[in-house]
Amino acid sequence: TDTGLYTCTATNAAGNASLSYRLHVQAPPQLLIGDGESHLTAVANDSLRIRCRAVGIPTPRIQWLKDGHPLGERDGAVVSEDGGTLLIARVGLGHKGLYICQGSSWAGVAQAEVQVLVQVPPNIETSTVDLAILENSTASLRCLASGMPAPDITWYKEHDQLSAGPGRTLSRDGKRLEIQRAQLSDAGAYRCV
Repeated sequence: TDTGLYTCTATNAAGNASLSYRLHVQAPPQLLIGDGESHLTAVANDSLRIRCRAVGIPTPRIQWLKDGHPLGERDGAVVSEDGGTLLIARVGLGHKGLYICQGSSWAGVAQAEVQVLVQVPPNIETSTVDLAILENSTASLRCLASGMPAPDITWYKEHDQLSAGPGRTLSRDGKRLEIQRAQLSDAGAYRCV
């Protein structure tokens, strides 16, 4: 680097004189989140760690923002002492958003950003498990599943996977299975996954 001590010396028959300068070359901050990813996916109730590497001369001071606002303790996030790591101990839906790592020094300001998406594992609400209907009537079975993104739902009778067909309809989202004109052969254990 060009940082260092520079000396100018003037010399003649009568003697010499010199003047020294100490030069400090500063480099503006450069930042990188993780391995440069632009999106991170977190799972609700898990922890999330985001790392931000900052280089520059002098060493940049790091600040974290979410959706343009400085992060605070009320956001459920903890920042490491050097500012380089952001930790969310228990991810919630409110943690979805744009996270910005901003580095600043006398040499300038730079930032890196990452979009955090939050997924919620599938959950199925329990409902009636024993259903009795009359022969030739319609049986309607519901699977109250939720999650983010919306989960794919598969129906089984005993160990056989079911699909829509003659006398059987599935709602578009898979949450309802209807058996029209139910017969004795339709009796059995049904489950949704």
